[in-house]
Amino acid sequence: MNAPLRSLSLQDYLGTRDLTEHLKLTKELTFHWANWDQTCLAQRKHYKNFNNNFHLMRLNQTLQELKSKPVWLCNKIKVMKSDLYSLYESYLDSRLRLTWFERKDEILFSFDSEQGPYYTLTSMKWLDNEVYSKFVMRKILLEHYTLRSFRLNSQIPIVFKMDNDVNEYGDKVLIHQLSEVGFIFKIKDKNFLNKIKNSQILELKIPVKQYTKIGNMKVEDAFKKLDEDQAILKGDFLLFKLESRILNFYGNMNNAKRSADEEFFIFARYEDLIPQGHETELKAVFAPLVEKTKVHFTKNLEELENNKVWKKSA
Repeated sequence: MNAPLRSLSLQDYLGTRDLTEHLKLTKELTFHWANWDQTCLAQRKHYKNFNNNFHLMRLNQTLQELKSKPVWLCNKIKVMKSDLYSLYESYLDSRLRLTWFERKDEILFSFDSEQGPYYTLTSMKWLDNEVYSKFVMRKILLEHYTLRSFRLNSQIPIVFKMDNDVNEYGDKVLIHQLSEVGFIFKIKDKNFLNKIKNSQILELKIPVKQYTKIGNMKVEDAFKKLDEDQAILKGDFLLFKLESRILNFYGNMNNAKRSADEEFFIFARYEDLIPQGHETELKAVFAPLVEKTKVHFTKNLEELENNKVWKKSA
């Protein structure tokens, strides 16, 4: 894989880098082409013209290797031998997912043999997030697939507390993505799902101070300022409260149940996070940064199209 690319230009990123690679913006923020419909369309156009592109071939080869990994599926009637590639493909097909994953009679799976041991298919123990992402990327490039509105990936640490727990957790929760409308939080312990369901209020201390300083800056200056090597101090965090019933909205509960490993994700709009002891509104802090980054990348895409840079990157 190529070394991480640090740049605010899409020219050396789209069509020329490993398809799993992120564009590094700051220590905390990155951009991946699959997280915006416009860069998805640009990549799709590029790979349509260059079907033998090395990066797409390598991605496809990695996925094809899953056909050699057997999986046994079991219901009340019979056991069927399949493979891991087919299992991912079935999960990505909305019609098959309804048949396999959302039926009342649980389907079981085993990686070992027809005799088991077996686990429920809906436990998602078979799913690897990185492998799943590669299937999604290939579908974006070669097929019709639902595309996303613009978002940035992040590694912004927050301090997390529930009203029915005396403990604060500073290593369990991150802001994983930010968009013009809200955050996606990554929670790195599946046990927290039940704890959140049994609480009423979530308290989140978010380090916003450095982001409040860049509101009027141009995008290049803003990212340069954010990337200055400064430690996050206690005073940089501001307290916000979020109702735990957020799990009932935006498909959060379904997404959490389907997540693999020990991680799950929660989306919240900026307006859902209520300031406590201050008047800082998160939307006023983060939405403009996302918007100006999107505008900057829109100009990049126009330049790429006008200069026909795609031909040089094959």
